[in-house]
Amino acid sequence: MGPRIETARCLLRLPELDDAPAISRYCGEYDVAKNTARIPHPYPSLGAEMWVLITRAAWTPQGNQSLTVEHEGAVIGGGGVFRRTPNADWEIGYWIGRPWWGQGFATEIGQALVALGTQTLGASRLIAGHYDDNPASGRVLEKLGFGYTGKAEHLFAMARMARARSLDMVWEATV
Repeated sequence: MGPRIETARCLLRLPELDDAPAISRYCGEYDVAKNTARIPHPYPSLGAEMWVLITRAAWTPQGNQSLTVEHEGAVIGGGGVFRRTPNADWEIGYWIGRPWWGQGFATEIGQALVALGTQTLGASRLIAGHYDDNPASGRVLEKLGFGYTGKAEHLFAMARMARARSLDMVWEATV
């Protein structure tokens, strides 16, 4: 069930219950969680287990895709392609555990997510964003072909328990 996407170094797949401790440990770190909208800090293992069960139960081939990222058999991150509302643009998001920062995994995973959004979900336009205090994510998105729209929003970040300025970016297929 669900996609299995292989990149040069990673496997993106539906999360499994056995992934919950690593998800809780790595994406629950404040420096990781604060750069996402929906990941709390701390992130208890039971919360990660619930997320896995809900994600698996809600999965459909043309619906939101939330995936775990494996490298050498270990969970190192996650990512997805999703719509916030049924008629919204498809959006990508990702997180990488701190031990794997600066090694090109975000770009590699991002390329797989763009391909998933365009080739599987049929998107000709993808959106993404990053908090303005996380310029590294903006550089990753630029490598993927995203450009800044000039718009910014103050979005709630669960780990921060506050709103933070998020810079909007867009990717559009070239004809």
